[in-house]
Amino acid sequence: MARIDDNLLEDQLSGKQNPACGETGSVTERYFRWDPLDDPDFAHLIVGTGSIGGKGRSLLFAMAKIRDSDVETLKKVIFPPSLFIATDSFDYVLNQIPDLEELKKEDPEVIEYAFVQAKLPTEVSAAVRSFLEKVTDPIVVRSSSVLEDSLKYSFAGKYLSTFEFNGGDSPLEERAALVEQDIKKIYARTFFPVAIAYRQKHGLGDDRMGIIIMRVAGKWRGRYYYPTMAGVGFSRYYRRWTTRIKSEDGIIRLVFGMGTTSTKRGYARTFALTIPTLRPEGQNPFNIMRHAQEHFQVIDCEQKSLVTVDVKRIWKDIFPFHSCFPEYAQIYSPDEEGGYFTPMSRHGSVIAKGEKVCFTFEEFAGRSKHFFDRMKKLLALLDREMGLPADVEFAYHPSEDLVEIVQARPLWFSEQASDVSIPDLTHRNVVLKADRMVTHGIKENIPYLVYVDHHIYAQETRFHDVARAIGTINDAMKGSRFILVAPGRVGSSNPLLGVPVQYNEITRCSCIVEVGFPKEGYMPELSFGTHFFTDLEIDGILYMPVYEGAKNNIFDEAFFDSFPYALGSHVGVRIYSGSFSVYTDGNTNTGVVVADRVDEPEQGWD
Repeated sequence: MARIDDNLLEDQLSGKQNPACGETGSVTERYFRWDPLDDPDFAHLIVGTGSIGGKGRSLLFAMAKIRDSDVETLKKVIFPPSLFIATDSFDYVLNQIPDLEELKKEDPEVIEYAFVQAKLPTEVSAAVRSFLEKVTDPIVVRSSSVLEDSLKYSFAGKYLSTFEFNGGDSPLEERAALVEQDIKKIYARTFFPVAIAYRQKHGLGDDRMGIIIMRVAGKWRGRYYYPTMAGVGFSRYYRRWTTRIKSEDGIIRLVFGMGTTSTKRGYARTFALTIPTLRPEGQNPFNIMRHAQEHFQVIDCEQKSLVTVDVKRIWKDIFPFHSCFPEYAQIYSPDEEGGYFTPMSRHGSVIAKGEKVCFTFEEFAGRSKHFFDRMKKLLALLDREMGLPADVEFAYHPSEDLVEIVQARPLWFSEQASDVSIPDLTHRNVVLKADRMVTHGIKENIPYLVYVDHHIYAQETRFHDVARAIGTINDAMKGSRFILVAPGRVGSSNPLLGVPVQYNEITRCSCIVEVGFPKEGYMPELSFGTHFFTDLEIDGILYMPVYEGAKNNIFDEAFFDSFPYALGSHVGVRIYSGSFSVYTDGNTNTGVVVADRVDEPEQGWD
């Protein structure tokens, strides 16, 4: 049976992992004890025995509670056709892998090859073919390990999801073979360095992998398959950009097209569900343009894969399929006063040189109160039924007024139980200060500060060399901790926006400070809800964005240039030794980094 592991359940409900469990333990326990095999609406979707993993069970739990709700607007919330493969299939494959302990030491490509050579259980192969006989739209094959989406450890972005075109003239056997290969590749990811590093950091043992096969939420629009919009939503919001928002109001990040970009550090529209017309970037057209989505992801029938497209290039092709397209997109035109926006419907068919097509969702925010009301009720329901803050990934189809949930889980916030008071800093050296979107916590006497020189990074072409240099320092820290100060968006998938470090390269980081340099194009962004920020929340890593030249912000560049430092393996990465402290108060939106002592530099960081 697909039962949750009793030892894992005990861990989930321990006060060590959830300080709030004393108040919500009974509700939370019911959430973790719920079993989809006991529900006839879901049991037939599961193949095999064991657990279907945290991601699969959480999704079905959410759908059960939505189904049982008497809230009328939630009747328009569904989930895509799906198949859930339990962990006994993973065990079956694992038993075919010789010398697993030795294999773990190999490169990821070698590990993956070994798993791909294995065979799946006969019943799994049969279930995959049966599913694909009914579903001929694009599909996604998703990881759902036992540890995934647990109370504290989400494993967001640590494993793998793969998209398959799953259509055209391809015969069933060919489509099934690709899906089976994807399943085994996901199994292999359990033993990749990023996943192992994550489990080791949190004192977790081996994991076991379930699988979800799901029709991609969307529809065909000419050669492209995608939902009109998609995003990620949270029932609580602990990193406010204005005091007009309360933490319990809820927040969503929305993108046009597939939601793959909403969980990454790219451009998305952030909405506070109670006041959706508010913007974290303000109302200046130039700032709105800088933070607006211009690219989106689709399944392309010609390339038969997931691709990124430029709306400026293809908007004429998709415009006929969206009667409300002007609610989502606008034309930005520059001028000497910061520019202005023109609705698509009034602009005609010509985009002048220098103009941009941007997904601002300006009209949607003002005309879709029912959508934001539904999302608030949905998130509040899951928050109440889980006994914990809730996190959902979803797609929205305006023409049908339909929400499709593709993921739901409880969300951990380390800052919930913390009480912060910034001390008197009159006689201390404040080198960085922020006044918005800070986390909540105190970290004192940190022995190292790692700084990425923004001048050098702006001229770099081998961006990943900078990221690897940070990773080398992280590995050399051993039991020590450090503060990371870098331009733009740390962990960005686009290195032009910031240093593309991976999770296993910042495991010993205590605080991340992102510094915005408008003239160089490096700007932090309200990316709450991305996989990157999920990791920060879970690991208790503090965060603060500093904007050079902004009122109530401090970036003391003279400090970084005048005090001694060692160089990492890249000339743009500096290591300062001494004693540094971080104080971030989310209630007052104030964050500071203090340099109490700077020692002579240590060598050997490269």
